Amino acid sequence: MTANEGVAGRVAMRVAPTEASTPDQATPAHDYDLFIVYAAADAAFVRDDLLPALGVLPKRVLLVDELPLGGGVVDEIDRGVSRSRYTVAVLSPAYLEDRWAMFGEQLASHLSVTSPQLIPLKLAACRLPVRLDARVSLDFRYRYRWKWETERLRNLLRDPEPGARQASYPDPFKVALRRAIIGTLLGAMAGGLLVLLFISLRPKHPLAPPLLEGMARFPAATVRLGVFDLDARPKECSTLAASEDCAVIEHPENTSVTHLESFDLDRLEITNAEFATWLNANVDLWKVAPGAVVVTRGEPGISLIRTEKCGDGLTITPENRALVTMDAARRPIVCVAWHGANEYCRAHDKRLPLEAEWELAAKGAELWPFPWGAALPRQDGVAFELRAGIAVHPRTVGTSPQDVSPAGVHDMGGNVAEWVEDRRGNASEKSLRGGSFASIGPCHLLGSGCRRIPGDKYQKDIGFRCARSVNTPQ
Repeated sequence: MTANEGVAGRVAMRVAPTEASTPDQATPAHDYDLFIVYAAADAAFVRDDLLPALGVLPKRVLLVDELPLGGGVVDEIDRGVSRSRYTVAVLSPAYLEDRWAMFGEQLASHLSVTSPQLIPLKLAACRLPVRLDARVSLDFRYRYRWKWETERLRNLLRDPEPGARQASYPDPFKVALRRAIIGTLLGAMAGGLLVLLFISLRPKHPLAPPLLEGMARFPAATVRLGVFDLDARPKECSTLAASEDCAVIEHPENTSVTHLESFDLDRLEITNAEFATWLNANVDLWKVAPGAVVVTRGEPGISLIRTEKCGDGLTITPENRALVTMDAARRPIVCVAWHGANEYCRAHDKRLPLEAEWELAAKGAELWPFPWGAALPRQDGVAFELRAGIAVHPRTVGTSPQDVSPAGVHDMGGNVAEWVEDRRGNASEKSLRGGSFASIGPCHLLGSGCRRIPGDKYQKDIGFRCARSVNTPQ
């Protein structure tokens, strides 16, 4: 692949729609409003998601692969940066491996030291260079944020640009400065490639980061979703529907294998006390909406949790403080929406577990039907069928002696069903895994138990726990 071919389709110049100019209006200071640099792997996001959401007109679009053939890659990227109001760098692991995408961002960064010309756009989690991490960025890592982030960018592009000065002969000093910057960047990139080559040739000694307190570590593994040891599964559970049991599939042998990197998982479900502590530490970020629903202050507000006529563990005082009773402090948080669970985990540098991660932790390498093994659950050992009794709430986390996996993860069978991160493409519906204190019968406590409901729904038996990726440095 030639240098020009490497850039084609990776770097795109876009012009946001603007009002038609009148003869009295000043000529815009730049030819283009937007210059986007990205890796080839992220081209679909730019073309199919970002640009349509910005409302870019086709006639106002210029792609690098539409430029006259034979131009120098460096010159074309330099032209795109210098003639555009803003440069957006779409950040992802693939971006960090693409030298030409990084070159365009680095050039924009050097040319906009004192102005916000460079706008980082976080598309996927990755370790960013300090020069990017220190800038205010757009966050597209979570699909429910896309609407707000595209609106922020649209608002920025709507701001009128100061009129350009009369065209004049290029300043020789500025031309020389730009050429010097380009030369420095190319030299730095060449040096960086040599360093990477040297590092790649060294013996590799993986060192896993330390395990956080209260978490269990699961090594990298492959998992065949929905496949369990059916011989160990209780016969009375053979009538479950696919909406109740993810293991109900017609041809298990055709199920694709999913590779999971090493991850950590909370041993216990998040409690009322932990969630209240987070709310009280961030009182400026939320408010109480009608129906006693706690939502974020941004527009539109994100529903986090319902505090009345649902769970009895957490309430909000008139002074906007989260209050938890002593007896409910160590019970799992309930009536939390998917977004509330997701925001909590992100605030603690974690995330919701992937559905495949949760299933792997629940069934283990032995493909057990229950998180603890093949034995049927006992009511004194697992929190289920409690709605008909005196207690109509979950038990204190970690107190069900049977409901603990060999890895030391508690309450995956009962207590509360748990929100997880799925990748099924439906933004409104989210997945729940595991049974709860309200489950009737042992069949709803299977490690393969699952259901999907709207992500903004609140229920007395829905909670969550967090996970985090284990990125092993080389």
